[in-house]
Amino acid sequence: MQFGNRVLYDNGSSNTLGVYLKEISSHEALVKLDDNPVKVVLPTDNLTFIKNMDNMDLAQALVVADYIAKEQYDGHYTLFGFSTGYRFCFGTLDKVSYHTTNLMPLGKTIEEAIKKAIDEKVDVDVILDREDKMLR
Repeated sequence: MQFGNRVLYDNGSSNTLGVYLKEISSHEALVKLDDNPVKVVLPTDNLTFIKNMDNMDLAQALVVADYIAKEQYDGHYTLFGFSTGYRFCFGTLDKVSYHTTNLMPLGKTIEEAIKKAIDEKVDVDVILDREDKMLR
């Protein structure tokens, strides 16, 4: 399994959806279950792959974004909602303007905007660098 995959955890008596975060050992993985606010280490034999990040649902997208933000950006990400869609990037924009907002990945849904930011590795530094080049 890969980072961000949607998984189903079978604990023997019930099933719970979650998001695969990383391998701990050949038999264990770190997973964020939908019904638990804490990440947990689970046996990989009890995890079933559901889907990858190509068609994320909202819960999956937010868990993945939150994990990346906490691991690489001190927990920060920026999400804007507009009538035309959603814009997302990692980090905190200290200068919000038409240009910086327009440079953030746009999606019709929150999930789509997050997916684009992940795929394109868009963070505040990338946006400010692009804005600087644009205004020169």
